[in-house]
Amino acid sequence: MRAARQETTSLSASPDAVFDAVLGVTQHNKNAKILAVHNEGRKLVAREKAKLSNPKFHQIVVEGAGEQSQLVVVVGSDPRSQKALMDGKANDKSLKKLVESVQAALDGSEPAPSTPVANHYLQKKTEVPWTDPAQDPEIDLDGNFVAVMFNL
Repeated sequence: MRAARQETTSLSASPDAVFDAVLGVTQHNKNAKILAVHNEGRKLVAREKAKLSNPKFHQIVVEGAGEQSQLVVVVGSDPRSQKALMDGKANDKSLKKLVESVQAALDGSEPAPSTPVANHYLQKKTEVPWTDPAQDPEIDLDGNFVAVMFNL
């Protein structure tokens, strides 16, 4: 990822509730496509392509126990796209918008119900089962780019 931005946010909700909110927010984002998800490991990778902007990758991990959670979000530009002067600023904006949307989904001000999905990652256009959350997925996009994620 290029011009990556990372933020860790503490939330007063169970990790499962936070991950459900993350999944719902991502599913309701019309510009985002889920590339990998592991429900039990609470990990998600998405690609967002907004108009007039370089594509961005979102790596999201939810950690914690009980009613305390840590939401770790990394947003970076797709390295296959051309560099732009505003990549870092656009990534910051995308990161903040995602965190705010998750917080709004959790407090109920902007509900984002999630649809259950199976644990998987994409190999070209095929969903491959992601069985071990400790093993990073090898996401193959367009046959010319393999993204190994979660080196947080």
